[in-house]
Amino acid sequence: MSTEKVLVVDDELFVRELLDEYFTKLKFTVDVAESGEAALEMVNENRYNVALIDLKMTGLDGLQTLRQIRDMDSDIVVVLMTGYPTVESSIDALRAGAFDYIVKPFRLNELKDIVTAAIKEYDFRREISLLKEKVRMLEESIKGESSLSSREEDEAEGRPARSKMTKRKAVT
Repeated sequence: MSTEKVLVVDDELFVRELLDEYFTKLKFTVDVAESGEAALEMVNENRYNVALIDLKMTGLDGLQTLRQIRDMDSDIVVVLMTGYPTVESSIDALRAGAFDYIVKPFRLNELKDIVTAAIKEYDFRREISLLKEKVRMLEESIKGESSLSSREEDEAEGRPARSKMTKRKAVT
């Protein structure tokens, strides 16, 4: 069983059902939302690899939903879908952080290829996030050790502990 989770956000029941059935048959875990607001609640409660979001929806549109999802989880990969493509909307989508922009009606195999690529992108993003966290922790550890070792060195030599400002003056 696959651990990849896909969120389908579309106000059209037919599209939600079609993509739910298709990706479930491909062994993905699929959740569906009928609005941007519902999608935000789901992202708040679950972790997704990929979100397929319709561009034109009532309430929060696809771009607004994309931006808010990226604020909540910067690793999730978003693909916008639209039946009303324009150059402006495709540029806006990419600038807002969409991984891809696909025009309805689309071929399911084409969408599968995009989702497969999006999952690889998700894996890269997660790896980068984890590495950044490890670096941050190492930096904090090193800072803690260096200030501790300076104090230990002063105490071992019988000097009173110096403040950071004193140390800087002594070095310059």
